[in-house]
Amino acid sequence: MTEKEMKKLSRTDLLRMLIDQGEEMKVLKEELEKAKAEISEREIKLNEAGSIAEAALKINGVFEAAQAASQQYLENIKHLSERQDALARIKERETREKCERQILETKEKCDAMVAKAEKESRIYWEDVSKRLEKFYNEHAGLRELLSTVYSRKEQEEK
Repeated sequence: MTEKEMKKLSRTDLLRMLIDQGEEMKVLKEELEKAKAEISEREIKLNEAGSIAEAALKINGVFEAAQAASQQYLENIKHLSERQDALARIKERETREKCERQILETKEKCDAMVAKAEKESRIYWEDVSKRLEKFYNEHAGLRELLSTVYSRKEQEEK
């Protein structure tokens, strides 16, 4: 509308126009506020999405660190297990060698004891045999008596 046309309008028309424009301006302000709110909400969502993406990346980093730590832990356990196995093999070998030495020493002691016992029994038997022979020789009369007793017994049994 031009300026001339506006001058021709009455006050009532002008007031009505002002009221209409005020209402239109009010509606436009509400729409603007809605648009601003939507933009703000979208920005929040974008920021949140960015934060979620960053959080996901950080969580992935945490998972990667946890994976690396667990891998290192497993490797340490494997190394410790290998070291314990090696120590166990060494201890087993040492124990076997010690047992074999003890078996040899025990066998040697047993053999020595048997040899000593055989020698002592042989000496004792020789001594007893000598004494019996001496006793037998000293008692010739007893020999004759014993032989007659055995002869009679044999004859009686027949």
